Amino acid sequence: MRQLGFTVTLALLLAPVFAQTSDSRLTVADVEKVTGLKGIQLVAPGAVTGAGGGQNFATADKHMVLMVNFGPAALYQRAKQQKTYAGVPMPLFHADVPGIGDEAFDSPPGPMQYVLYVRKGANAASLTAYYVSANKATLTMEQLKALAKIAVSRM
Repeated sequence: MRQLGFTVTLALLLAPVFAQTSDSRLTVADVEKVTGLKGIQLVAPGAVTGAGGGQNFATADKHMVLMVNFGPAALYQRAKQQKTYAGVPMPLFHADVPGIGDEAFDSPPGPMQYVLYVRKGANAASLTAYYVSANKATLTMEQLKALAKIAVSRM
């Protein structure tokens, strides 16, 4: 349950700073191709539980699969350096992820990562899968990396 709270907190934390509802840098077709899921749709921020301020990809039955937020490189740097939020320990950095954009890292620290932050030049993005259980998220880190490579190629 703690991890679910972290995901929701992270989504809410990033929503105001990465606010976009649709962006051609990552499409429904891209998400369907990488994940193998069919019937993926974009849902509006707040329309379903977990839908933050960015692009919100959900299944046909409105369960969140992926949230993607685009913003400037400064937001990537702030996320990488974050150690606390509102006085509560909440580091985001787990480990560098080579081969995507100019730099990338996965998050959160701990046994399972389900968020990927990327930067290319003056642009950045975060890709957030949703925590399902102690060792499962809606997408694997490999799927997040594949989606990030697509988005970075269009930045």
